[in-house]
Amino acid sequence: MKKKQLILLVVAVLLVGGLLFWARSERQYQVTLAMTYIPNVQFAPLYVAEEKGFFQEEGLEGVFDYRMDIDALQLVATGKMDYAIAGGDQVLVARGQGIPVVYLMSLYAEFPPAIIAKAESGIKTATDLKGKTVGLPLYGTNLLAAQAIIKRAGLEEQDVNLIDIGYTQIPSLLEDKVDAMVGFANNEPIKLKAMGVAVNQINSWDYFSLVGHGLITGAGKVKNAPAEVGKMVRASYKGLQYALAHPEETFAICLKYLPELGEEQKKQEWEVLKASMALWENDYTRAHGLGRSDLASWEDAQQLMIDLGMIPQATPVSEIVNLSFLPE
Repeated sequence: MKKKQLILLVVAVLLVGGLLFWARSERQYQVTLAMTYIPNVQFAPLYVAEEKGFFQEEGLEGVFDYRMDIDALQLVATGKMDYAIAGGDQVLVARGQGIPVVYLMSLYAEFPPAIIAKAESGIKTATDLKGKTVGLPLYGTNLLAAQAIIKRAGLEEQDVNLIDIGYTQIPSLLEDKVDAMVGFANNEPIKLKAMGVAVNQINSWDYFSLVGHGLITGAGKVKNAPAEVGKMVRASYKGLQYALAHPEETFAICLKYLPELGEEQKKQEWEVLKASMALWENDYTRAHGLGRSDLASWEDAQQLMIDLGMIPQATPVSEIVNLSFLPE
């Protein structure tokens, strides 16, 4: 009898152990997320999703990959990475090149690039840029913003001297190497003001509509693993929602990912976070829900990019944007 009880006890222990191992494995199912930038407070919703357990609640372990990989969208499209953070413009360019990526939700409801000049320069509107030199990384999001603003202002591209300064926007402006530069409205202007430099900025969203950075994946992932995609979107959405409701706690969470910041830098990054939060929502999201974007804006932006020669042809927006995984 005792032998039988011992056998039953061993079997029970093995079963419980197996169930615990299975549950642990489920909780720790890894998904890679290409950030395509260095750790930054602008990724706050994802940091919150990790630290508050929203990924874990969905059975996911988010692995943040900070490699500045220019092929991130290609890697996601081919399934070599699971997800990425990318701008609406990057998604449209990829689709124009036949790279099947899908935009799942916006983190930035507004397209954040802006043209920034010292207030003393007298540059206040896009028409003031005629004959001026504007510095920027001469590709991608920054270039699209500059070209779109110039075109929508009724100027010709040759009216403005666009020069490549890489990511040296702040020193280039301070040293008067350029009359203006292209940066993100939630970053460079904040840091310049903290340095005591008064600036004017020309926001891209005043000239054309396009959502900013958001969560993307490959079309194959949407087709073959919709349950996982739903989990990832829900966790990211919860992170975005919680961050907006708890800015101070969110900043404390961000500091865990930015341990090298000094006290003065922390003050600047707190302002950057607040400015970023202002871009996570707009009139459309307040009417239709966080993470959502107007498909008409995508259509408009895609046509503008065709007109600028940035993409060769249009792709149906219904194939590019899939908001069905967002909560109602």
